[in-house]
Amino acid sequence: MKKREVMNHYKALVFFDLDGTLLDADSEISKENHQAILTLKKNDILPLIASGRSPKEINQITKGTLIDSFVSLNGQYNVVENKVVSKHVIPLKLIKELMRFSESFGHSLVCYTETEYATRYLTESMEKLYQLDHAPLPQIAPDFYKEHEIYMLYLFSEEVAKDLLYQEKFSDIFTFFRDSPYSLAVVLKGQSKKAGIKEVIKTLDLDGVPTYAFGDGNNDIGMFEAVDTAIAMDNASAHVKSHADYITKSHIKDGIRLGLKQFKLLD
Repeated sequence: MKKREVMNHYKALVFFDLDGTLLDADSEISKENHQAILTLKKNDILPLIASGRSPKEINQITKGTLIDSFVSLNGQYNVVENKVVSKHVIPLKLIKELMRFSESFGHSLVCYTETEYATRYLTESMEKLYQLDHAPLPQIAPDFYKEHEIYMLYLFSEEVAKDLLYQEKFSDIFTFFRDSPYSLAVVLKGQSKKAGIKEVIKTLDLDGVPTYAFGDGNNDIGMFEAVDTAIAMDNASAHVKSHADYITKSHIKDGIRLGLKQFKLLD
């Protein structure tokens, strides 16, 4: 990976998950969190997003915050200072294999590019998830995955007992992150928020700079492993909290600002 000429004066890097972490109950950045991000930038601390969401969604959500760097689609598409530094396309053959297997259970897939997402057919589980995230339902386009570069897949299943079947069958191909009662994020084996964060840090050439991460979900555990200090939200599960160095308040009780202050990243 080629390193870019960047401003290397950052005193620290702080990675934020979005849903259940930086975002409030309405899937928006609160005024308090917005101000905290602006203050970090002013203090030469780089705020970055690390999320399962797409680049388009991240840019829409963070508009006005001056955030220009992120790990998106669970490490599949990564940007530093508005420049793409790495992206990992899922081969069409592998998408077809997973699609055939998932449809045998009546489970649907949503295919993500950097700007769009689509499915062959809608399911009730799908409707529940996008309503929970306050996001538009995917377009119905049966050949979408054949016509675009796909970076992440979303598998919709409420049958948690079947997760192991997917993990076993595709153990050499995909990694599955159950991130809601309704869905699993699917990325290429070896890719994750952890891998994406490492690619971003390498691009910034800031290996010695302190790194922090805030998260609440299972797909944030890898992110916690990639940074010096892992901070879990109080709304995280006990399993996620067990991987954290510090537990802050929940995402709806000013947990971000309190966590930043705990580590003297905010005045």
